[in-house]
Amino acid sequence: MNSAKKIVAEEIKLQEYHGLTRLIKCYLFLCGAWPISHPGILYRALSIYTIISNLLGSITLFRFTFANVSSISQAVRGFSLGSSCISLALKDIQLTYYMKESYEILTTLHNYFKESLLDKNLRYCVLDRVTSVRRLTLIHFFIVTSGACMFAFVPIIRIILQTWHGVQPVKYTLPAPALYPWKIYPGGMVYKITYIYEMYNMLCLATITVGVDCLFAYYIFLITGQFRVLSHQMVNLQSSEDHDEFIRKWVDKFLVLRQCCRKLQKMYGPIILWQITTNAAVICAILFQISQGKGIPVAAYIQILCYSGGKIVQTFIYSSSGTILTEESELGTQSAYFCDWPDAVHHRFRTAILIILTQEPLKVSVANWIIVSNELFVMTLNAAVSYYFLLQTFEEKQS
Repeated sequence: MNSAKKIVAEEIKLQEYHGLTRLIKCYLFLCGAWPISHPGILYRALSIYTIISNLLGSITLFRFTFANVSSISQAVRGFSLGSSCISLALKDIQLTYYMKESYEILTTLHNYFKESLLDKNLRYCVLDRVTSVRRLTLIHFFIVTSGACMFAFVPIIRIILQTWHGVQPVKYTLPAPALYPWKIYPGGMVYKITYIYEMYNMLCLATITVGVDCLFAYYIFLITGQFRVLSHQMVNLQSSEDHDEFIRKWVDKFLVLRQCCRKLQKMYGPIILWQITTNAAVICAILFQISQGKGIPVAAYIQILCYSGGKIVQTFIYSSSGTILTEESELGTQSAYFCDWPDAVHHRFRTAILIILTQEPLKVSVANWIIVSNELFVMTLNAAVSYYFLLQTFEEKQS
């Protein structure tokens, strides 16, 4: 019975894994950032268009910010979305530029994953934690997608309600507080084209944010699964096995996983650095908007909460994934201590175990300075609160 329950639990986890893979793959395909071996012209053009669109969007948003710098509440609206557009462009640039490395990581880890699934003793090792990663991904997906949909469709709903109630003149607004270098007449053709353009940027806000952030957690999940496999193999090493061959394969896989982490760090380092720099400021700006929220409609509050919630979950995804990587890699090397190596006949095997025990746990660092861990999450929230009190002080002096 226990065996049957275990098989059912593993099948459920396997379905969760496939669902997680499909979600991330679908979102990254929409912005041309999913790693493929030979991207075609259209696929490359999609990513280039997405990058240019978000960079132009950030320019118009920062123009709005500078034009309303005398009003802090208006300026923070433009700044928060403007910095997000730069984040989207940076993420797409990084994943497009390092698509070859990303494909190598994906292919290597998928091959290891499929190989481990064939062994019934290792299935649980690679599927462990998939439920928590999937739940975190779904939370991020729901919050960010809800926020993007609110930004995109609330102006349309307002126009419909005004028309329904016979309000004249109808107030036409756009999803983003942007300032364009051309005149936009309410309800005109330029307005409609601009609205479609901003809706596309809101689509990018959802797809790139969810896809790129969750891809990092996905890669960490696959890497840590292989460290659990290494731990299981080391602890269950039999005296009848060829110890030299076992150590050679074990070390080879460990080195491959370490190389995957280095590629991941090179690909995500600038992204994480930008995120921890801007997320604190954006969360602070959103807190300030809420504190100044007299007369703000309920829909606007939902937009603000979804946007801030997405930033908080985003920061947590990176920081918690870094902590999990360090913990699992450390357990992987420490497992060598429990393989009865002191009683081994071969001196080379004992020497190899001692070398393994001296290896430092793997870490993802940003600019060789900040270690990606749960401390990063706490540091970002502390910085956001500090910036908020600073803004409050400026507002009091201004009034």
